[in-house]
Amino acid sequence: MNSSICVIGGGSWGATLANHLACNGNKVSLWEYMPDIAQKLNQTRQLAVLPQLKLNDSIFVTNDISEALKGCGIVVNAVPSAFVRQTFRSVQLKKCMEADTWAISVTKGIENDTLKFMTDVIVDELPQLKGKVSVLAGPSHAEEVVRCMPTVVVSAGPGHYPEKVHSLFNTNTFRVYTSLDFVGVELGGAIKNIYAIACGISDGLGLGDNAKAALMTRGLNEMTRLGLAVGAQGVTLFGLSGLGDLIVTCTSCHSRNRLLGEKIGQGKTLTQALSEMTMVAEGVHTTKSGFQLAQKHHLELPIINEVYKCLYEDKPAQKALQDLMTRPVSDEMKHVEKLLKS
Repeated sequence: MNSSICVIGGGSWGATLANHLACNGNKVSLWEYMPDIAQKLNQTRQLAVLPQLKLNDSIFVTNDISEALKGCGIVVNAVPSAFVRQTFRSVQLKKCMEADTWAISVTKGIENDTLKFMTDVIVDELPQLKGKVSVLAGPSHAEEVVRCMPTVVVSAGPGHYPEKVHSLFNTNTFRVYTSLDFVGVELGGAIKNIYAIACGISDGLGLGDNAKAALMTRGLNEMTRLGLAVGAQGVTLFGLSGLGDLIVTCTSCHSRNRLLGEKIGQGKTLTQALSEMTMVAEGVHTTKSGFQLAQKHHLELPIINEVYKCLYEDKPAQKALQDLMTRPVSDEMKHVEKLLKS
């Protein structure tokens, strides 16, 4: 497939996907917000945070959004979730968007306070994209994708757009499944970061594999209950963007959310942990949104509650563990079974 694509966001994931798309035969431009980073990336074709990447020579890198969007019919959103709204609110972006442009969001997050998914935030700011925004999610660390290691993800969206995303991204090392449940795909891709932080906290406390397996399993239970409450299909959360992404993000050495949690488990404050991070840990913002969503839908989600308290109320990690382990015991699956039958 030969398309003209603008990737908005020059971080490790945005740059990796820009490179993947260019190597797959597409004309690609890459917009980076920071002028000095854009200039360095354009000159060296490398990112300090992702030394494995050697950016394809055909990719046009710029800090000028109007230049990046010139002639592009597809926009890929790879901006951190906290900055998606202000990026798509940009006057220059709105002015340069073609009438027939459609978009793909690869950002995994939920906006604080509004509790909107990234696809909804994009449409809020660019109503002409309504019904034309898809999402791509699943277990896909940039460090492995850039090395062409086997990766399997899922595209979801309205109408025929998941198939169009498949055509753009699919290769013999990057397999793209499709789904119409973009609520479930987007929720799973965002919420699993909270459980990655929880598993990192467990690692920081030195609690071992049993505890991590329990957090992941009960996390999947919570994720499914929350997904069903917001209109997702329960089975989606047992797929690539739910269970698949949960496994890799909770266990991988590449997971920035797990790493942040590990620092919290070692006794560092959120401010201290963030100061030591070189890349964005989306789970920090998503923890707040997940906590707010649970309150909105009157759901008791203990792991999300405890991670929220550790991050935002300075609750000691050891105390959070104690409170999780001493909760009243109930039937393991009763909440999910009830929702799945409704």
